[in-house]
Amino acid sequence: MKRILLIILLIPALLFSQGKLEKAKESLSESSATSTHNSLDRSTRTSRNDHRNSSNTNGFFYDFFVELGYYAFYGTVIGQTEYRSLTPHPYYKNTFGEYSKNDTIDSKNSSFKLSGNHLFNKDANALEINANYRVLPILGIEASYIHFSERTIIGSDYLEISSLMANYYRIRENKISLWWGLGTSYVGNEIKKFGFVYNIGAEIYPFKPISIHASWKQSFINNSSIDVFKTQLKYHIKNTAFFTGYHNYQLGSEKNGGYVLGVEYTF
Repeated sequence: MKRILLIILLIPALLFSQGKLEKAKESLSESSATSTHNSLDRSTRTSRNDHRNSSNTNGFFYDFFVELGYYAFYGTVIGQTEYRSLTPHPYYKNTFGEYSKNDTIDSKNSSFKLSGNHLFNKDANALEINANYRVLPILGIEASYIHFSERTIIGSDYLEISSLMANYYRIRENKISLWWGLGTSYVGNEIKKFGFVYNIGAEIYPFKPISIHASWKQSFINNSSIDVFKTQLKYHIKNTAFFTGYHNYQLGSEKNGGYVLGVEYTF
């Protein structure tokens, strides 16, 4: 009798023990057809709100690419862009950031960065690895991989996300870099889906040895998205930078943000 009573008491806990990553994967797995079917069962007010939110998102997406196309066309066809070379690393000798107007013996036309960070969250922690190969001062190839892990009542759950970007570095000044890019993302585990991704970011070098990084990346998976906003404060020591900051992840319907600690190395 005690065992039966214990089982009855545990059933609700098991039923409602769905973790954040499991909910995120369910949200990211929804196809357009499933989402349309579910929307028919919602109230009129909720449908209007969803439509308004979708319109806002699509409007931002449209405006972003119109502006991106305009400035890319203006910069490459109409405008005259001054040449910039890459420095060996931020705050090298008398320089500040990644770029220099002076083409010296130490300047470079390409560089490679490797970084890793750990995100701390009470529900789902994450380990992220990034690699950025600057093919030219204006063009970079960036690969990233992030592994989320979560412990729940019924065990552990994981979510893996990777992306490959081609970044155009539009502003290349001594104290500021600004870029945007396009690429593809992949969500593993049970989802196994590719999606389109875009990003935009900037890094400011106000004074030695500090820099401030901010970036936004959005991946479209099925009928949902993965949104990533990052802010980082970096402390540079020659080729190495130690950083902390806050990364906010919107994994479909689930938010998972937290503070990060990481390290970056420039080759």
